[in-house]
Amino acid sequence: MAPVASAVTRVLVTGFGPFQGVPNNPSWAIASLLPTTLPNNISLTIHPAPLPVAYHPVISTVPALIADVHPDIALHIGVVEGRTYFAVEQTSRRNVYGYSWNADIDGEVFTDTEGDAVWGDQPTVLSTELDLEAVVDEWQNRTEGIVWPEGESEGIQGKAGGDDDDEVRLSDNVGTYLCAFIYYTSMVEMGKERGQRDTAFMHVPLLLGEEEVQFGVEVTVELIQSLVSSWRAERAGGT
Repeated sequence: MAPVASAVTRVLVTGFGPFQGVPNNPSWAIASLLPTTLPNNISLTIHPAPLPVAYHPVISTVPALIADVHPDIALHIGVVEGRTYFAVEQTSRRNVYGYSWNADIDGEVFTDTEGDAVWGDQPTVLSTELDLEAVVDEWQNRTEGIVWPEGESEGIQGKAGGDDDDEVRLSDNVGTYLCAFIYYTSMVEMGKERGQRDTAFMHVPLLLGEEEVQFGVEVTVELIQSLVSSWRAERAGGT
């Protein structure tokens, strides 16, 4: 079992705003409802507004946010339509084709030239230095008692009463749009700020309505507890 640290662990959390086809982004709905503290000496800093689904606002906001908050762990939340589960993502890439041709909500792209200027000699692929396998093992245990609501969204309806083992997962498919972009950006900045890429990205289903969003909040709280538990165990050398 991971030791309980006496010091407060600081976790930064962000969510995204609306984009094409998703007028009410559940990633921000979840982030905005999280408490500022959790048991076991965990302090949450929630970015006070949804991040625009736009490259240049993200690349200007995230580095400044990390430098100001000095988080131990950063957690960014996004949504995937059509998924029936929650997942934390392992890797992200710089200068993927999506950034340069898939326009954001401002109608802008992020070119390879811009990426080279911002990220310099950073690797093409970055992976979080959090032990996501250990995190997901604990996350699955923590969410065993959380009942999927009989909700409005197709994913939730299809999942209610289904296989509990698939509710929360480890994934390596962050995509090629703003989810990948913010994850790569955050890993770079956390590496500079903390010397460790202690960043996580969670994809949530397209949750609809108050009950489904509250369900997402519960799942997210258990993810944060799992992230902190694993992070503390690694810093203590494990037990």
